[in-house]
Amino acid sequence: MANRMEALSFSAMQGLACMMNDICPIHGTHMLIMPGHDPFCPQCASDERDRRELGIIHQHMAKRAERATTGVLMHDSIFDDPDAADCTFDSYITDPGTEAAANLYKARHLAGRYLNLEYRANTILTGNPGTGKTHLAMGMLHAVNDHIQPPVACLFISVNEMTRRVKDSFNNRQSWYTEEHVTRMVSKANLLVLDDLGSESSMRSMSNESSDWTQQFLFGLLNKRKGRTIITTNLTSNGLTKIYNPKLLSRMYWGVEKNGGVIKFTDATEDKRKVLF
Repeated sequence: MANRMEALSFSAMQGLACMMNDICPIHGTHMLIMPGHDPFCPQCASDERDRRELGIIHQHMAKRAERATTGVLMHDSIFDDPDAADCTFDSYITDPGTEAAANLYKARHLAGRYLNLEYRANTILTGNPGTGKTHLAMGMLHAVNDHIQPPVACLFISVNEMTRRVKDSFNNRQSWYTEEHVTRMVSKANLLVLDDLGSESSMRSMSNESSDWTQQFLFGLLNKRKGRTIITTNLTSNGLTKIYNPKLLSRMYWGVEKNGGVIKFTDATEDKRKVLF
């Protein structure tokens, strides 16, 4: 830019800027002055403009990187209960010595393992409804999303809501939640929660067995991931065996037994959502 300005004829610069005898101590070029403005070096002005533009580019790249990693949790997750998005370890209230307190401690410990990108095992939270399984699973996601380095994408998926949206897309070509898109989104997530697994079959009136399509869909999701998936379910292992085929179960249990990845709630923990009247 400086060379172009120096190449301009003096007459062409009239009305825009006047060349001064003063020399820029940095670039050795003549300073310019415009009416109502302080003298300036054209090369310094060009460098400053380039720095501003580069700063804008860096900000844009940083926002894109954030959206593709830590921003995934809040932007792409599929909730059936929006309140679940705000669940953290700090908001999970327990009394000392209780089963819930022990499970909170174990969830924190397992979340710490997921900070290591080499840790590939799944985690299963099982037990009665309303005991806090979803809360702890979301707490694990938040903990990893906030602290893992380098940043990664964490994703929360309500299984029942996900399957409903994907099925709706069969008759809606404009839907964002196609089977292909959801599969790609889930496979890219570094850490995934599949919430309330088994609910999609318990809502079927004809059979307790999960549909062939649902099983194939879930198998496709879990087979691509090979670990780093947190599953919540109201069912025991016997209950899961009744509705899912062995190949799918093997993907659910990936590394669970070896790494002590079961967080179990029993009747010792009350249903926090129970009806009071």
